[in-house]
Amino acid sequence: MVSDLIYLVIKMFSMRRWNNKPTVEQNSEASNSGFVLHVAHLLGMLEQINGRDVDFTKLLARGALKDMPKCILSDISLETKRAIQKLSPDLWMEVYHGAINDVIESVPFKWKDDFKNDMINSRDDSIEGKILDAADLYAAHVEAEVNSRLFPEYFSDIREAIEKKLENVKLHSLKALLNSTDMKRYLVYVRTLMHAIRWNQHSRTVPTTVAGHTLFVVFVAYLLALEDGRSDTLNVMERALFHDVPEALTGDIISPTKRRVEGFENVIEKVESKMVHEVLLPLLPNEISGYYAPLMLEPFGGGFEGKITRAADLTGSLIECKIEMDNGVKASVFEHGYQEIKRQLLLMKIDSVRDLIAAL
Repeated sequence: MVSDLIYLVIKMFSMRRWNNKPTVEQNSEASNSGFVLHVAHLLGMLEQINGRDVDFTKLLARGALKDMPKCILSDISLETKRAIQKLSPDLWMEVYHGAINDVIESVPFKWKDDFKNDMINSRDDSIEGKILDAADLYAAHVEAEVNSRLFPEYFSDIREAIEKKLENVKLHSLKALLNSTDMKRYLVYVRTLMHAIRWNQHSRTVPTTVAGHTLFVVFVAYLLALEDGRSDTLNVMERALFHDVPEALTGDIISPTKRRVEGFENVIEKVESKMVHEVLLPLLPNEISGYYAPLMLEPFGGGFEGKITRAADLTGSLIECKIEMDNGVKASVFEHGYQEIKRQLLLMKIDSVRDLIAAL
């Protein structure tokens, strides 16, 4: 059952956004969702600094789950959805809830109610719902702005419509973000992860970006934390969200390259730390940069939460290898990678990890 849920999420790697329009960028739903999670977390931190209570576990769980109904309704374009909502809102809600029910069929019984509520209420009137809605709008606006430069006839109206919606959002955090050159610059760096292709030196049938991988790792980390019950769920999800952010500066340096020469991996870690401290963190308010730094630079440290996060990260790589093998790619890198990653996961001796691998 969990395997069906995971393979449903994998569909988001192949689902292209703005699929009925020419685009400068070709972003997948997984990549966009990974970026939206970062925007939402930053907005949440800004709200918290301003004195509002934000449930970050709820925020990240909803952010990781909110787009799963798209895996069922992927062939309905945004314009068609809006037309249906305007003409027959009740009918649209019936279709949408039907898609959610299809997703819930793959969810273990003990999580069904929580997962269903998180999807249905992902953009409700709670502070978490408002933040996610604003983060979605911000990400869509960046896409529309970029694409309108080359294809104004397709995206200018869309960009203007999103801008009007952004103006109507009543969140201190969004206004602070829109008025901050530094924080917008920080998100430009993070958005680089939407274009950083993993396994870039190998031909693949389903390419994945670092941002898409981030979404998957957050999702799997959430599942593992729920199943295990011993770890701090929020801490695990935050580590998963930020674990690859340094790659926005360094690029995706694969593990074999890092370990090719003794001591080289340590040098890479020092370079990452230097670049993060000199380039990324100064763009954020001090309260946020101090919180983000260990999540970016020590995501797998700190005991059991780091171990769970590392397991989720490895599971993402395992799945990527398996996808290529299942699609008939005979390259030894994926076959050997699958066996080695599986071995590393089993050596962790974590029951929830072992059960997850057995289900895949």
